Amino acid sequence: MFCVIGVSFAAVMLLLMRVRRLTNELDALSDQHRQLRRQCDALVHEAAECRALKDALSEAIFDPLLVIDGQRRIMAGNEIAKRLGLCKAGQTLIEAIRSHELDSLAGDALDMRCELPRDFYIDQRLFRARAVRYNGGAVLVLRDVSELQRLGRARRDFVANISHELRTPLATIGVLLESLRLEAAAIPPNLQCLIAQMDAQVTSLTQLVQELSDLAQIEAGQVPMRMVRASLHQAANTVIHRLLPQAESAGLRLVNEIPEHLHGLFDPAQIQRVLSNLLHNAIKFTPAGSATVFVLSEQEAVAQLAKLRVALAEVDLTPEDVWVVGVRDTGVGIPREELPRIFERFYKVDRARGRGGSGLGLAIAKHIVEAHGGRIWAESTVGKGTTFYFTVPREG
Repeated sequence: MFCVIGVSFAAVMLLLMRVRRLTNELDALSDQHRQLRRQCDALVHEAAECRALKDALSEAIFDPLLVIDGQRRIMAGNEIAKRLGLCKAGQTLIEAIRSHELDSLAGDALDMRCELPRDFYIDQRLFRARAVRYNGGAVLVLRDVSELQRLGRARRDFVANISHELRTPLATIGVLLESLRLEAAAIPPNLQCLIAQMDAQVTSLTQLVQELSDLAQIEAGQVPMRMVRASLHQAANTVIHRLLPQAESAGLRLVNEIPEHLHGLFDPAQIQRVLSNLLHNAIKFTPAGSATVFVLSEQEAVAQLAKLRVALAEVDLTPEDVWVVGVRDTGVGIPREELPRIFERFYKVDRARGRGGSGLGLAIAKHIVEAHGGRIWAESTVGKGTTFYFTVPREG
């Protein structure tokens, strides 16, 4: 009997130990459950905040915003997109908006190809779209640029009209000054000096008016680019011959390093104008030394185009498509912070303000190069000089 009691007591103790162990395990699991519950609550709260932030960001954007999946189906959009009737969930872009340009942009983004902004029309309103890919789809932002287009057209018309109206009085003043110069013998020397200064200012104004008119026409697409097979070496030689007297009077030399066999597909007169503007600047801002026209080697072209892609993510040019031409000087140089703005109309670097000029030459060069489907940019070191680069299409 005592043996039975001993066995039963041992069994009870073993059972109690198991119960205690299970209880401890249940307590541990309960703690883990509470911890997981707190983590889940925190994640749910964080997800809610993320959704609220996403909704706030999409609604804070003044432009229509669309989210599409990998099949280009519209998943969501902000309130502006809905008001414009662009957010038709479940439909593809081509079904909802019927724009091949926008559909092509979305396809390029999803395929991780070049994501250049595209322009397209919706109900006679011009939109500029940009697409950014994410895992599973893409986000598209559509900006209404109709008003900007109208303002740009109004500005170009205004500049063209002002330029036209100024030509006649400037020409008249020039004729009157020429008449005064013919009577130089009867005019005191101090007045002759004033007449010479007036003539210089009239010439400067006439040049400014001409450049304003040219820029307005180029921006409006009214200057056709006559693309022909032409020699880059000959284009540079023509400009150098024209500017040689100016360079020699400044104690500078101009060197054409473009190989004679290189040909491109471009408008010779317009590319000569680009080279003329760049060489004129090189002469003006080089106290002594040399300004050089050159074409880059294949390896250098690859390196320069790689740098350009870093600065301008949308550039889709390869050394097989273009020649990279450059104008290098040993002048005063341009501060790094000024480089992004040097192609703006009327913009002048501070250290060059006393050198005259309209501030339109680089803007005109930029528009001409871009009309050829190319890009123009610059590298500079203050006190050592500047190199301007631009691309020219290779012959087909």
